[in-house]
Amino acid sequence: MARGDMRQVGTHRSNSRILLINRLLDMGYLQIAGRSLTFKEILEIANYIRKHGAIQLCNLIVLRKEKKSAAPLKWGDEMEYHLVLFDHTKKKVKLLLHAKDFQDLYNEATEKGEMAPEFFVQAEYGAWMLEVIPKAPHEEISTKVLAELEGYFKRQAHSVNSYLNKFGTIGISRIPSFPIMGAGDYAARFSEKDYNKLFPKADPQFMEETKDEPCSNEESVLPLNTSGNIYSQSIFTFDAAINPHPRFPTLTRNIRERRRKKVSIKVPLFMDECTRIANVSETAPYPECIYMDSMQFGMGCCCLQLTFEALSLNHARYVHDQLLALAPVITALSASSPIFNGQLANIDVRFTVISQAVDDRTDAERDPTSPDYIHKSRYSNNSHYVSSHECIMPHHNDSPRLPIDKELHAMILKAGIDSKLAYHFASLFIRDPLVVFEKAIELNDDESTVHFENFQSTNWNTVRLKPPPSMTSEIGWRVEFRPLDLQLTDYENACLAAFVSLLVKLVTTCGANFIIPISMCDDNMERAHRRGAVLNEKFNFRTNVMGSKEGLEESDYVKYGGNGGAEKEVVREMKVEEILAGNKEIGYPGLLPLIEELLKEDAGSEEERAKVKGYMDFLLKRAQGKYKTGAKYIRDFVSKHPEYKQNSLINEQINYDLMCELESLTHADPIKAYAESIH
Repeated sequence: MARGDMRQVGTHRSNSRILLINRLLDMGYLQIAGRSLTFKEILEIANYIRKHGAIQLCNLIVLRKEKKSAAPLKWGDEMEYHLVLFDHTKKKVKLLLHAKDFQDLYNEATEKGEMAPEFFVQAEYGAWMLEVIPKAPHEEISTKVLAELEGYFKRQAHSVNSYLNKFGTIGISRIPSFPIMGAGDYAARFSEKDYNKLFPKADPQFMEETKDEPCSNEESVLPLNTSGNIYSQSIFTFDAAINPHPRFPTLTRNIRERRRKKVSIKVPLFMDECTRIANVSETAPYPECIYMDSMQFGMGCCCLQLTFEALSLNHARYVHDQLLALAPVITALSASSPIFNGQLANIDVRFTVISQAVDDRTDAERDPTSPDYIHKSRYSNNSHYVSSHECIMPHHNDSPRLPIDKELHAMILKAGIDSKLAYHFASLFIRDPLVVFEKAIELNDDESTVHFENFQSTNWNTVRLKPPPSMTSEIGWRVEFRPLDLQLTDYENACLAAFVSLLVKLVTTCGANFIIPISMCDDNMERAHRRGAVLNEKFNFRTNVMGSKEGLEESDYVKYGGNGGAEKEVVREMKVEEILAGNKEIGYPGLLPLIEELLKEDAGSEEERAKVKGYMDFLLKRAQGKYKTGAKYIRDFVSKHPEYKQNSLINEQINYDLMCELESLTHADPIKAYAESIH
């Protein structure tokens, strides 16, 4: 959920025996209504949930399809951090499994006016993850707002970090994938003694449930192990590290049960000079690959997500599709994830790890020769465009058709939308529901959207089209941009947030058109993952990008004005530098020159314009190799570390020193630091 998606906040007591306080956010899909069902129980009512999810969607569409939002465009951000505990004596750093406890304390302090009033913290998948949500949206995409982004992100991080620092050597980390997650003793929770000191208001039920847990008066943290992994059955990660809110362990268990086996994640191993190819074993079943076996490896990664409130449903569809075509290039620019399960990978981006971590398809559904074949995980690059704009031509949706339910498709059509959008919504329901609470089955479909959100919230795509969050919400149709790796510094996060926002403004006001066939988008996304992709890979990219802004808004984003209409794409393979800077010889203007022209029309000051131009220059220099990606910065630090044996393995000492280095980087001038690190 991103800025602008605020809902009622409350707390609940969970009856599940989990070793953290379980007073929980009553927020959208985080509502609790009794016991969460097993997947076997869900299967018995899956068609009921599916049917009523479609009915709720139809009711929402009938009520809200004409919902329009006034310009200027509001937008928001969502930032995920790791909560980490440094032990500077032993030179170790671990994920600290008390995010919920600190979340409650921080939010209370915010309400009392003791912390920055702009933000609050909410739950995420990992018991160590803090998701920071601002309380109000950015009011517009303007030079003034964008120029302030670095300061805004700095205030956010400082507010949370300064609060955590009161409790000791505890803080937040911006690295997307914690390097040694799954590799040994990577996480910690406090002993009962220290827990009582830090959290004196602890739920008495928590203390009753944990009184017999092993603890040591000599140690400040308790040991963890994999023996009690009833949800994931992982041999690497700890179920105790899953957020105790019932949604998250239930997702973990039900994805595994639906798949009929553990998830299986594999990414190519970086083959260094002394990298040893392990013999095939339980912990290394795939030669020359890093193997991972739990949802935690994916959903435990941190990201920056951006949500844009659209002017109308058709405008949301148009922006959705344009961002989908642009997403792989922007993903490559964000690359900051080169280490998984304590090993250097031959990829730089986290997206595929998450995709595999929640892939609940059965063997038959993953088999291209099977009649049950579903060609993508429920977390994946989008399978189709959704806009009815004339720039979306039949050949663009060239991905395999999904096996939608014809009755549900017909029902959604009757709600008064076109077949393309009806197909998109029907495609959500090819998946099974994963989290159902026993007291939230028979609902009033005229008021509730719970069953629809069951599918909407567990179809995780690169770009997500989001209806209004309820039948009565003042929030309109939105587009969520999801593939970005979290950046190592606030400045880099500001650069990418500004870049994506300006691209939304560009397609909205200037009619820019980046559409290429979906199969090319999929190919581009695969290339974006590769090591050094921002410098070395070429991406399929449209060169005839200028449509017509005349009549675009007047037509409600379904056609261009003038006599020409939409042109068929001219596609060229280009490196990211060329995509950003342009190529006059072929008549391709480049994304940054187009943005520069857009900024000339803005009323911002010279200082604000220079700040935003600096963001864009940083991204261009990254594409030119003058500034590193986060992934390259991390790789180079590891390769030069005296403990590194050129064997692709990251030990605790390397991990500790890397995390200290990245913490220092957040206090440095990132432009200078990245420039100096090249030499």
